Amino acid sequence: MIDPGADRQLERLVVRADRLLEGLAAVFLYAANTCLFLMLLGTAATIILRPLNISFYWLWPWTMQVFVWMSFIGFFVVYRRGKDIAVDFVMRRLGPSAMRVSRWFVIVTVLIVIGIILKEMPLILESQVGVIDGVMTPWGEELQRYTLSIPLAASCLLIFLNALLDAAKAWLGWPEPAGHVIADE
Repeated sequence: MIDPGADRQLERLVVRADRLLEGLAAVFLYAANTCLFLMLLGTAATIILRPLNISFYWLWPWTMQVFVWMSFIGFFVVYRRGKDIAVDFVMRRLGPSAMRVSRWFVIVTVLIVIGIILKEMPLILESQVGVIDGVMTPWGEELQRYTLSIPLAASCLLIFLNALLDAAKAWLGWPEPAGHVIADE
């Protein structure tokens, strides 16, 4: 028999972890939006300054670097907030049992896929050697190539933790977070 006190402790832990991950999602959303703003600012500067024959060669490489960062930073936010594509209309029609099975299937799949990425992350970072041409730092050096994947590693770690949290919620019988549901016709 499961100890009810253990379930209450798990519930408190889940609530705290959920708040922490939601706070981190807000930080990551802010960071991704900041990246987007900087990309737009750099592109606008390039367009506006071109007719004046003013050009900063480092704007384009930095725009590409920030685009990659934005994408990888936003990866966690999209997953956490359920803004990805969910094709669950079939499961809804099959009923609550199918929804439970699909919920666990998704959790296990995410843990496996993201777990593999995290396991391989040291190799990914080690294999990205050298500098990124034109991405100049304020101290006059070009940015190292491995910096492209640091936001991916952070997002993957948070997605893995979020999937563990989802497993705890499913174990406790909490309802699955519902994204935007289109009414059945």
